[in-house]
Amino acid sequence: MRLAKSDILKEFDRQDRSYRLAILCSHWLRDTAHYKPSAASEARGLQMKARGRWISYADLAEMLEQQVPCTAITSDFVLNQLHALIRAPYELLLDYCEDYDREVPTSRTLNDLKATAWYEFTRLIRNAISHNFHFDFSDAVKRRMPITWNGITLTTEMHGKAMTYELWHKPGYELFLEMRDFAGALPEVAES
Repeated sequence: MRLAKSDILKEFDRQDRSYRLAILCSHWLRDTAHYKPSAASEARGLQMKARGRWISYADLAEMLEQQVPCTAITSDFVLNQLHALIRAPYELLLDYCEDYDREVPTSRTLNDLKATAWYEFTRLIRNAISHNFHFDFSDAVKRRMPITWNGITLTTEMHGKAMTYELWHKPGYELFLEMRDFAGALPEVAES
């Protein structure tokens, strides 16, 4: 086994904290006027030394002070966090189920994973967030569409289109919670 069940659950906890922290930070980033110090004022004076030169954050301060672009940059920030929230746990579940089924030949955990109501939907979301946040459906997937989970439907019309923050803020977290519930119910390999 590449990982123990406890390792999988620790990673789920880490991803959970990181995503919720990103959501919390996005409130500070989006609504700079209501917080002291504001994200914009902090960014204006912030610099980081990298490769022998000082990099200013003033450009980010200007973006944060502009209302509409601010929404766009905070959306990008949260989408990047969604990448970690969905992709890593999805891959860990696949790996664990494959390994468990090899260790316990009578097991069908991989089949159980693939039979969940969210598996195919999650696979398509994982693919989109792993490849420039745009949906790219194969012909085989298009033939199985529409694919719906939790009231959200992926259709062939979405092919080539970008994912948006508005669509994935809360639903992305709910999808993660479905995966975490599955991880919590996984069997453990008996120690020999």
